[in-house]
Amino acid sequence: MTESSEDGRIAAVPTEYGGITFRSRLEADWAQTLNGARIKWRYEPVTITLPSECVYIPDFWLPEIGVWLEVKGPNVPRIEKAAELARVRTCCCERECTCRWPGGELVIAGRQSFPSDGLEPGRRPPAGYVAWDTPVGPSAYYMTCPSCDRAQWITMRRPWRCRACRAVVEGRTVLYRSADRPLRFVEGLPTGWEPPHMYAQRDVEEDQEYDPAGPDDWRA
Repeated sequence: MTESSEDGRIAAVPTEYGGITFRSRLEADWAQTLNGARIKWRYEPVTITLPSECVYIPDFWLPEIGVWLEVKGPNVPRIEKAAELARVRTCCCERECTCRWPGGELVIAGRQSFPSDGLEPGRRPPAGYVAWDTPVGPSAYYMTCPSCDRAQWITMRRPWRCRACRAVVEGRTVLYRSADRPLRFVEGLPTGWEPPHMYAQRDVEEDQEYDPAGPDDWRA
């Protein structure tokens, strides 16, 4: 959720992309980046009441991999709500994880991109590289599953599994830190390519099995 301008911070500029008006240009850039990585997303899909009674609207829900993405620019440092969401949605299994997604739901903070350092061979990306971190808990690593070919973020909790197909990926793929700059930010997409957030009817019906808002807004 992009916060309002206060304390002299520069206000976010609403930006349209893919038929959706985002609260900031950075959010729209992240949407384009997710599309370039073929990661399905939904923008501000739910309003969540956290255990602290704070009302929170996460920026993105990535339904295939069970990840919440909160976009934070340099002028919006506060991340408390995302951190609280991460604490209550992480895996609490005492032994083998039986959560819908390995390790539970993951929360990452999407940051302003790393700039190109000018040393890369070949063409350099015009907007740099994706930068992310986790608001609380273990670090998140970017990878592509060798079984289902889905790009995603995972944690180092063993056994390392794809968050989409649950295949074991340890020793079969490379895990990248944010500092490794594995993903280009805001890459151009083919003209007319349909972004994956525009679900086919079959996808919508399948996704309705899970309510990302949670049971009774955390009041079981």
